[in-house]
Amino acid sequence: MTRKLRIFLCHASQDKPAVRELYKRLAAEPWIEPWLDEENLLPGQDFDVEIYKAARDTDAIIICLSKVSVAKEGYVNKEIRRALDAADEKPEGAIYIIPLRLDDCNPSFERLKKLHYVDYFTPNAHERLLKSLRIRANTLKIETSESKTESVAEAKPVISTDVDLDLYRFIQIPATEEAPYSFYIGKYPVTNAQYERFLNAPDYADRSFWVNFPKYNEDCILIGKWGSEGWDWLQEKAEESGYPLIPTYWDDENFGISNPDNPVVGVAWYESNAYCNWLIKHWSELNESRGNSGLRVKQIRLPLDFEWTAAAGGESSENRYPWDAVGKTTTDEKEIARRANVANNVGHTTPVNAYLRGASPLGVMDMAGNVWEWQANYSGEEYKDEKTLRLRGGSWDYDVVVARVSIRISLLPFGRSDNIGFRVALFPSG
Repeated sequence: MTRKLRIFLCHASQDKPAVRELYKRLAAEPWIEPWLDEENLLPGQDFDVEIYKAARDTDAIIICLSKVSVAKEGYVNKEIRRALDAADEKPEGAIYIIPLRLDDCNPSFERLKKLHYVDYFTPNAHERLLKSLRIRANTLKIETSESKTESVAEAKPVISTDVDLDLYRFIQIPATEEAPYSFYIGKYPVTNAQYERFLNAPDYADRSFWVNFPKYNEDCILIGKWGSEGWDWLQEKAEESGYPLIPTYWDDENFGISNPDNPVVGVAWYESNAYCNWLIKHWSELNESRGNSGLRVKQIRLPLDFEWTAAAGGESSENRYPWDAVGKTTTDEKEIARRANVANNVGHTTPVNAYLRGASPLGVMDMAGNVWEWQANYSGEEYKDEKTLRLRGGSWDYDVVVARVSIRISLLPFGRSDNIGFRVALFPSG
């Protein structure tokens, strides 16, 4: 092989998480050399000059588009104009510019509309993209090879619906000072796509899912069971809107089901517990069992406060974030914003796997920012003489300070908000 096919990735900064994954998949091909600013720019280099040179010398340009980027004015539009001008110098019919839609957006560039798009949110889109790039490489006499990393059957879009089993994985948490026993916890918060299965299930309104939740006091000690509070609440709500009870913001373009890999929001504590019970019953039928081969389930519930803390890496430093090593604390607010979806980032929820640098020491993701997460136990606080439940993790509309592991808030069990979701804890049988 004389050289690799050079690919320039044109994108808006808000789409960086998805484009970063695209870069990794292209870089895994032995015949492709992708160019991404955060990977290829060196300290001290002139940002504008280096991007211009990379775009000028590339063999093909992938223009990544989303609802965010097409509505944005600024540097990405400048890059697109440069790319279109460079394309005018290429032979007629050459595959040089490849528009790639990260979601169902509507690009406004007239000169792009004549080109066929890659819809990267559809099955096997990555393989179709590689097919176009192979044609371009063959034209330039660059030797290509089949992917060594995944087959067509295994190919998955960056934003997946029901294909990426990693989104269904559980992480084992060993016994620690915080949690004196081992258990499993969802690698990610429950997503819209996962929760939608519950909404569409014929047994959604099975009473057994909505009653007798385990009751834990503020010290996380089991003190009995809830009664029919969840079922009674569901009946009251169903009289207004029927079954199933759709989460608040379910149809919102920034929060709802049109974003399948975003965490579900607008669900009450009652609904989160009912989902756990439904998940236990249908475990063997779902992707959770496929993504966690051999894991047999005894109990699934919301995590207790100290279990969540253990999964986040502990509270060895009062101000630490989930990704911080023991005794360390990130203080640079820009660095925190690169690792967690907090206030002033994007203004709404993001895919649960968008902030890969925010992993806890055990690999649990999205524990800072994006959404507050319901816990199983009471908080020890009251509101109008009613006990409240604990929430952890910060959210997309809270400051970086609130994303610390040590921060806790509380809410009544029927509370629903666009910044509250949940993840589940699992306890195996045997």
